[in-house]
Amino acid sequence: MIHERRQAHFYASVALACILPLGFLASLLLRPNYGPVESTAVELFDQSGFAAPPTSREEKIFQSMDWKVAGVTLRGEALKPSGESSAVLAITPQREIRQPDVLVYWQAGDQASTEALADDALFLGSLVGKSRREFELTSAIQGKAGNLLIYSQGKDKVLAALSLPAEMTTPN
Repeated sequence: MIHERRQAHFYASVALACILPLGFLASLLLRPNYGPVESTAVELFDQSGFAAPPTSREEKIFQSMDWKVAGVTLRGEALKPSGESSAVLAITPQREIRQPDVLVYWQAGDQASTEALADDALFLGSLVGKSRREFELTSAIQGKAGNLLIYSQGKDKVLAALSLPAEMTTPN
């Protein structure tokens, strides 16, 4: 009985030795060809923190400032897009902030606590990746001095409170 099993194993090994390379070559030749992503996927990439395609709108930078958070330099620019009434705050990290689920909040006042997120803090958006992120400055923020709170949702901790002067929130 052992001899019969050895013969079956031998023939199965020979068959696999012939079929597997042919299957591998066939899978390489028959694999599908995927084209570039469509324009409908831009929102998905934006949410994931990848660089957005350059926009064709004209914008005027009226104020800029640099901050340091967890060893990463953040470049902040206050923009006034042409044809829009509200201002936009663009934040570009030098490199990724290595914290889980980094979010940006705005809080009014001169000093903000880094102990906990205040109840009156306004959510601006996510700061994922190292691409430029734009946050609309609503009427509740415009013309007021405050602080940008860089918050890690994964750690439930305020990483930094960055001062945001009134000049950065007031479009000219």
